[in-house]
Amino acid sequence: DVLAALEKLGVAARARSKARIIAVTGSAGKTTTKEALRHVLSAVGKVHASAQSFNNHWGVPLTLARMPQDCDYAVFEIGMNHPGEIRPLVRMVRPHVAIVTMIAAAHLGFFKNLDEIARAKAEIFEGLEPGGAAVLNRDDQRWKLLEKMAKEAGVEHVFGFGENARSTFRLTGCELYADHSDI
Repeated sequence: DVLAALEKLGVAARARSKARIIAVTGSAGKTTTKEALRHVLSAVGKVHASAQSFNNHWGVPLTLARMPQDCDYAVFEIGMNHPGEIRPLVRMVRPHVAIVTMIAAAHLGFFKNLDEIARAKAEIFEGLEPGGAAVLNRDDQRWKLLEKMAKEAGVEHVFGFGENARSTFRLTGCELYADHSDI
């Protein structure tokens, strides 16, 4: 069974790694967030990250298996199409930080409503390392649901990002240009 062997390779690579691990999920913005984190973290250490959008049951263990033993940080994109898909992936990855970018109707064909999508995305909290942190979109209508689910999963540190005045990490301005953005 090729997939089972790949998963074992991924689990072994994660077990030998001392890297700080970040996992990113959400209905949109996963790849952009992963690439931004890769760029920023590369200024302070060696970074390993998912190639392209390798975020499913094949891509996540493959990214883990390819993780260099000496990397300082690793950023994993974790996607889903149905409930229960994130749980086994995040339990392999065992991140220190879990980011949920946003909840939207991207997967509505497989779910009754956006709350169900949020609950499925919240599976990412179940694999967090002890003492890990959740970083959630404070501007998302499902903020309170995600915050509640993170706390129910035992997440000690929950942070918000966005324009909301109560965000831990607050966007106060953004200027878009042809070749860059200023935030």
